[in-house]
Amino acid sequence: MTPKETPTRSDYFRDQWRAWRVLGALELNARRYWSGAMLLNIVVALYAPALLLSMFSFETPLENITNFSLSITSTATVLKFGLYVLQLGRVGDLEKVIARLDDRVEGAEQLRCHRQMAKKLRHLSNLFLYTYGFVLLNSEFSFLFRSERSLPFPSWFPFDWKTSTVNYIGALGFQLVAIFGQILQNFVDDSFPPLALCLCAGHCQLLILRISSIGHAPSEQQANEAELVDCIKDQKELYGLLELTRDVISWPMLIQFFVMALNIGATMFGLVFFADTMQDRMYFVSYLLALVLQTYPVCYYGSLLEDGFGHLHYAVFGSNWVSQSRSYRASMTILGERTKRHPRLLAGSLVPIHLSTFQGTCKAAYSFFTLIGNTRERAGPDPSQN
Repeated sequence: MTPKETPTRSDYFRDQWRAWRVLGALELNARRYWSGAMLLNIVVALYAPALLLSMFSFETPLENITNFSLSITSTATVLKFGLYVLQLGRVGDLEKVIARLDDRVEGAEQLRCHRQMAKKLRHLSNLFLYTYGFVLLNSEFSFLFRSERSLPFPSWFPFDWKTSTVNYIGALGFQLVAIFGQILQNFVDDSFPPLALCLCAGHCQLLILRISSIGHAPSEQQANEAELVDCIKDQKELYGLLELTRDVISWPMLIQFFVMALNIGATMFGLVFFADTMQDRMYFVSYLLALVLQTYPVCYYGSLLEDGFGHLHYAVFGSNWVSQSRSYRASMTILGERTKRHPRLLAGSLVPIHLSTFQGTCKAAYSFFTLIGNTRERAGPDPSQN
């Protein structure tokens, strides 16, 4: 197999590694804290307290909802980014396992499946890139169309920026840099888990093709036995890949699931009841799309991966085992027993990374949406709208 037939391992997470480099994640992982990218991380880290200190202190419900949603998002983003920084070494180990599995790809059918997997990964990464780029544009420029002096998002500052031009430029520059850094952090935090699970699911499918094709082509029995032993090693590599993926994404995904229901419920409430300008609607729609993108793809590929491991057991009996040697059938029995293990990814060893979790998150978001609505009805009409 030539290098042109399969992409290099760096292609899979190319955009994610670029984002980590811009954000200084490699320097942080190596405990090198004095670099140009550290300033960006400091600004992003200070942005969350600036939002939290002003929570529920604004005059209009739209500002309060926007501030609440951004506060929990910013806090979760900083925590997730820190967890990924600590696990960057495991990401390198994960890529080494993927490279070894890539070297096992051979034959027209496997090459076609591998190319489809690589294309799917590129499209998935681009989907995150374009979506978060759209969110960035809406966040950075929507405030320009407002009639009075304003900031992209409501937050607390220890100075008066409304009456002083110098203070306003400082507050505006701080928010623009913080928003850019935070959206870049969100991109890499949210795109890596589905890409990693898509790779696991793709290589599981390739292993299914590899096992089920043994013995169907003219070949010696010794060659078939050797291929089956190699497939057993591939299965061990695949389980190792899944374990590494789980170690990297487990706790960040638990944080993500925890804040997702609150975020979707609050964002939907702001969009339905308080967004009255086109700029506000565009922001809330793009933000809601980004929230769904944070959870649905990783849950989808978690379910797909679970189904793939379920089909791995049947692939063993899809090979031409009847006409093979006793040694082959003994190895096949061992592999068949090993494939009965159906691993399930859990976020923080608690929540399944599965479509059922996404469904539960949507139900929880609706419950939070109705809770806010009931609280608003009991509180009476908003005085600012009179």
